[in-house]
Amino acid sequence: MTTTRGPGRPRDQAKGVAILDAGWALFLERGVGAVSIEAIAARAGVSKMTVYKHFTDKHALFEEAVLREMRAIKTMQIVQPTSQADDLKGALRAFGIGIMSYLATGAAVDFYNVLAGELRRHPDIARTFYDIGPGRTISNLASILAGAGDRLVIDDPIKAAEALFGLWQGASNFQLSLGVDAEGAGQAIAERVDYGIAIFMRAFSRPAP
Repeated sequence: MTTTRGPGRPRDQAKGVAILDAGWALFLERGVGAVSIEAIAARAGVSKMTVYKHFTDKHALFEEAVLREMRAIKTMQIVQPTSQADDLKGALRAFGIGIMSYLATGAAVDFYNVLAGELRRHPDIARTFYDIGPGRTISNLASILAGAGDRLVIDDPIKAAEALFGLWQGASNFQLSLGVDAEGAGQAIAERVDYGIAIFMRAFSRPAP
C-alpha cells in the first residue's frame, strides 16, 4: 500500500500513475525480484526519492499495481442473466469472447507467467486477486447459467460454469504461456468459444416437452 503523509503539498497524482505504470511494466518484463527502485524511477522519468514519496518500497508498489489490475478486471465482469434461448447463446458468446480475448493479451499472459510466483509469496493479495479475477469470472458465468433454468438442466451452476470455461480455454493457456502457436490460439478464440457453447448446450439443454 502507499505511504501516508501529513499535512502539506499533495503528491503529484500524474507522477504516481507514471510510477505505477513503469513498475508494472518492469515487473511483467523481469519479475519483481529483478526490478530495482532505481529502474522504476528511470522508467517513470522521476527521481528515486519521488518513488519513495508514493510507495514505501517496490513490494508496496507491486501490491498497488496488482490491486489496480484487479479493479480493471472487475469492470469486465458486469453481466445480466438471461433466460431466452437466443439471448442465452449471445450472452455466453459475448462473455466467452470477452474473457478469452483478455486472457490472450500479452499483459495477461506475462502476468501469470512472471508474477504468479510473487503472488504466492503474498497469500492475502493472491486470494483477493483470485476472488476478484478468476473466481468472479466463474461466479458471473454461473449466474448466467443459473438464470436459464427454463432452457438448461443444471444442478450446480458453478461446476457447469467451470466446465464451459474449460471448453473455451482448451489447451490455449499452455499455447499462450509457452509461446507455441500463440498467434493461432488468439485468432481461434471465437471459433473455440462457439464450439464450446455448442457442446455445452447439447449436454445441458432441457429436453423439449
